[in-house]
Amino acid sequence: MIASDAVLVEAPDFAGVIEAWRVWRVVAGKDGYTLGSVIKPTLWPPREPLVAECLCSSPVVTWFRRKRSPHEIPDERCECGIYAASLPTVGQYLRDPPANLAVARVLGQVSLWGRVVECERGYRASHAYPLRLFVPVDSSVHRRHRWRALVHGLDAYGVPVEALPARCAEAARVLEREQLASSRHADGL
Repeated sequence: MIASDAVLVEAPDFAGVIEAWRVWRVVAGKDGYTLGSVIKPTLWPPREPLVAECLCSSPVVTWFRRKRSPHEIPDERCECGIYAASLPTVGQYLRDPPANLAVARVLGQVSLWGRVVECERGYRASHAYPLRLFVPVDSSVHRRHRWRALVHGLDAYGVPVEALPARCAEAARVLEREQLASSRHADGL
């Protein structure tokens, strides 16, 4: 017998946190360094999760396509959400020089949670926060924002920040090899 006041509960596709990789641009401000999206104007606040918003309804985007009605974020029919993927996939974002007021680019692991949608090249999530950050040796093109200054400045996020003795172009491959070696060692191979 089914009660008339029964509520349909949708089970999540993923239980818990998903760990993936992403690239951030680093922006210098009066309060230090801030992580930002490499594509959108979004800045990641230190010591608090980033909560996704649908940026597809912005005036610039609306000019190009119909305005979307309010929806869950991320939505499968939209491009919204916080993106993350595998190391080989995100490595391409390290190849171009920093842009959008950025002083550097960094690579790292990120925790995704809340509503998470698996997409063609990775994931889109409603909530995220960095787990670990890696600063490649040539991450900055500016003399004032050197490798070591970036490593120390990104401590504001309260996560491990490591100097990576590899150039941006090789950073994803270097980390992928380290991960493979580490998993082989853990498996006793």
